[in-house]
Amino acid sequence: MRRRDFLALLGAAAVSAPAHAQRRPRLGYLSGGLQGDPNSANTIEVLKASLAELGLRAGETIEIGERWADGDAARLPRLARELLDLRPDILASTGATETRALHAITKTVPIVFLQLATDPVGQGLVERIARPGGNVTGFMQAPQPLWSKRIGFLAELLGRPPRRLAWLCNPGNASTEASWVDAKDAAARAGSAIVRVDVNIPADIDRAFDSMKDRDGLLVQFDFLTATEKDKVAALAARGRLPAIYENRSQALAGGLMSYGGDLRENFRQGAAYIERILKGARPAELPVIQASRFELVVNLGAARALGIAVPSALLSQADEVIE
Repeated sequence: MRRRDFLALLGAAAVSAPAHAQRRPRLGYLSGGLQGDPNSANTIEVLKASLAELGLRAGETIEIGERWADGDAARLPRLARELLDLRPDILASTGATETRALHAITKTVPIVFLQLATDPVGQGLVERIARPGGNVTGFMQAPQPLWSKRIGFLAELLGRPPRRLAWLCNPGNASTEASWVDAKDAAARAGSAIVRVDVNIPADIDRAFDSMKDRDGLLVQFDFLTATEKDKVAALAARGRLPAIYENRSQALAGGLMSYGGDLRENFRQGAAYIERILKGARPAELPVIQASRFELVVNLGAARALGIAVPSALLSQADEVIE
């Protein structure tokens, strides 16, 4: 080979080598929920599809590492460390507990939370809503008067305010205490007595429903435990003939009577845009936390019939989705 051709070959190799060696960006995704749950079609699958529309195709132009706690909050710190060991360029989390697990181990890797149901300032995740100031930003449903709205929808369904409410929650969720304050205040304004019923593990759920036999209305938190066990919760509410309203559409799809809450699909679509912007150089410190602006009421007529309840037409006219 002539010297001139050899030098040209070396030059071409030097130009092409970085392109071959360039690493795809890495996204770490942490959820307390159940991997493979049908609800993932409204969450992680929406995120992946939205990223693909932006040119970030999983396995092609971006690597996505997923960790799922399957409803067990105790696993989240270990799963968060596993994600960090993957050397991600950015992290995405579902709720407050997942986000806190990630934030506890990194103040440098960007974190985008996708469905926070509490105040991120109060949780110590951001300094301000408009300018988060650190490595965390994202999308939230609070503060909003959502428990008042849910009690109002129950009152419309029953033709009167519920007199004896129960609030089913997971105390292991980082947003539970603040959400309980909101639920108590909403019940007091409606003139309803309310009791809090905690479930820490799936085995607690049967006992919880045994303790609610004197209740005439149920409010159900949406978190990684109640989401994982949503089929069982809906079935026990139906068996106990207990009218219930839930926070999330997936709970109504699982047989729950009604749900009212933010459209998580929209959160995940917008979350993909934030992820792309950060990968292109935007700083989480300067990306404002976005509060949900679209809320959806879902009514399950099959669940209503099982309870012997005729859903008023005025309530049906407000529904964004009616499940037959």
